[in-house]
Amino acid sequence: MKAQLATLVLVAACGGSGSEPNSTADGNTSTDGAKAGIDAPSSVTITVTGTAAERGSGSSSTPIAGLAVSVYKSSDETTPVGMAMTDAQGKYTITVTAPGPFEGFVKGSKSGYVDAYDYSDAPLSGNTPADLNMITPSNFNLLSTFAGGNQQASKGLIVLAVLDASMNPVAGAKVSSTPASSPYRYNGSSGIPDQNAMSTGADGAAFMFNVPATQAVTVTAMKTGMTFKSHSLKAHAGAFTLTFVRPQ
Repeated sequence: MKAQLATLVLVAACGGSGSEPNSTADGNTSTDGAKAGIDAPSSVTITVTGTAAERGSGSSSTPIAGLAVSVYKSSDETTPVGMAMTDAQGKYTITVTAPGPFEGFVKGSKSGYVDAYDYSDAPLSGNTPADLNMITPSNFNLLSTFAGGNQQASKGLIVLAVLDASMNPVAGAKVSSTPASSPYRYNGSSGIPDQNAMSTGADGAAFMFNVPATQAVTVTAMKTGMTFKSHSLKAHAGAFTLTFVRPQ
């Protein structure tokens, strides 16, 4: 069980948007925004692709078929602008035409798993990967217990990866959020959350427990010799929110 907790954080970028559903060749769903070809020549195509999986011990993972994947604009968290279902290999694709890049997120949902939200550190645009790492309710509770997070049901949990410019994990970084979450936790040398760890380990993973879920939260990281960008996202109550930070 502890080994499972060590592999929960594999965070990727996210993206996508649209309105009218159309079937794709692989059975997933693509969406088209305002029919932009003639009316809005400045529009962009945004393609979101990823794999949904439940992480196991070590580096193993089990693809999740039939997971509902939705894309939302941050300005409207209740109306999906693109949707898909993962196939037998846990893969999905959502392609949309939009007036331009926009702030948004990807949500994964299926009975038996805690909802997962994936936020990038930049507006959604172009070809954007968004792997969804799902966790069961029992493992969600175990993560809080083992890390000493004392997670409250009315607040959110952010799992953040600190990355360098090449998207590799950064060790020795400290994370922060505004408003502040409590507590902040990191994986120790054993690769599992350690209440005594004071900064990111080799995996670059950090955990923000009890993040206010009623307002936008700004996250960033600090390490001597490096300056990281900050970005805003939403920590959804009772859910598993994934994101990353990287240098300016």
